[in-house]
Amino acid sequence: MFTNGARGLVCVLLALTALLAAYFKVYEITILAVFFIGYVIWGYYKEGTVVLAAKQYKNGDFGKAKELLYSIKNPQRLSKKRLPYYEFILGSIALKESDYEEAEAHLSRAAFLGLRAGDIISSLLHLANIALRKGEKEKGLAWLAETEDLPLTSRQKSIIENIEKELKKIK
Repeated sequence: MFTNGARGLVCVLLALTALLAAYFKVYEITILAVFFIGYVIWGYYKEGTVVLAAKQYKNGDFGKAKELLYSIKNPQRLSKKRLPYYEFILGSIALKESDYEEAEAHLSRAAFLGLRAGDIISSLLHLANIALRKGEKEKGLAWLAETEDLPLTSRQKSIIENIEKELKKIK
């Protein structure tokens, strides 16, 4: 849960600790510091700043959330738990910014990468709604069909019914 700058600072401090411990011949601390440097670097590639971005998104600071997500240089290396949320948050931000093409791309990837059931339903409903806005009846109905085996609340069921009714009006 570090920003990239904080990770760099922690690595520098750990490297200084390792050098100081090696100078005083306390090799246990040297090894431990090197291990923690490796762990911080591993976290950069596998965890990224997704958790921080999710907190910023939840607080309504979409610009900061987007900035944190874009600071991840290679998102394909994120762990299987983080990558779906990277895509989901970027898709949700794009949806808030009315960039439906980007929202559709990110949310469609997120829907099949391993989100929790509630987030899968949310992304599928957003995708169906985007298809409705674009007038793509078949695509919208296909997204709604994906929700059939998922545990839906009564509110989600009513949203699905409304979107389905509107999609069926499209010729």
